[in-house]
Amino acid sequence: MTIRDEGKKEQKKILILCVDRDGDLGTKTEIKTPLIGREGNLNAAVALALKDPEEPDANAMFEAIRLYDRLTSERKPEEVFEIATISGSELGGVGADRKIVAELSEVLKAFPANEVILV
Repeated sequence: MTIRDEGKKEQKKILILCVDRDGDLGTKTEIKTPLIGREGNLNAAVALALKDPEEPDANAMFEAIRLYDRLTSERKPEEVFEIATISGSELGGVGADRKIVAELSEVLKAFPANEVILV
């Protein structure tokens, strides 16, 4: 540690990540992913719940938002939080996984997290 770094803590960039593996969000609402940020995630979760109130992906998105709100309110000075939702495909399999990886890469370019909380 150098003198300049003394007393400074390394910034923790923590991503709260929701994964819609089967792509229901896009299929049911035509909302494109990845979604980054609380407002976009909240609007998409509401839209999905209104289209299908029994959709588990909507519940997962609401849980991610709840967790983001809680962690943001309790955060330490060196912590920065972001929330994102990524989607796979209704076709499943390797194609869905590749789409998830591509979207995760896009999210990490916008918010280079060094920790991820998977919801």
